[in-house]
Amino acid sequence: MELFRLTHLQQILEELGENVRQGYVNKLVQNGRPTMENTLASTVTAVVECKGTVWEVSLNLQDYWKYVEEGTKPHWAPIKPLIHWVEVKPLIPRPEQANLPREKQLESMAYAVRWKIHEEGTKGTHDLRETEDVLLGRYQELIAEALGRDTFEYIEKITA
Repeated sequence: MELFRLTHLQQILEELGENVRQGYVNKLVQNGRPTMENTLASTVTAVVECKGTVWEVSLNLQDYWKYVEEGTKPHWAPIKPLIHWVEVKPLIPRPEQANLPREKQLESMAYAVRWKIHEEGTKGTHDLRETEDVLLGRYQELIAEALGRDTFEYIEKITA
């Protein structure tokens, strides 16, 4: 029989995870990140799990989240992801590209973005860090309260 259950803690951590997820998605959208299918903003999920005696709140993110968050040094970016990016981002082709097929327009814009990344790198947005900073301070007190309630319920069980 399990006497010490952390139901209040789990509930608060699940709420925290969902609020971090939603806050991060909102920040990504505010910074112009697309929300279409299979983009960073559309695939974020929150997970709360207990690993032995440690509770963990984590986000499942696409691999490139760290480049959005921290930015990159100048480099040659792979072209295929850039073609997908310009397809979901509302970019407008140059006037001289207007008569090209859509596929060629996307490719041309992707190569222009690739060249800019090669020259300048990318700037990080720090959306996740800012979201965490806003929420973690608020949730420290709620987590302590939840642990207090769980402990109080445990004490009531063992003294009853």
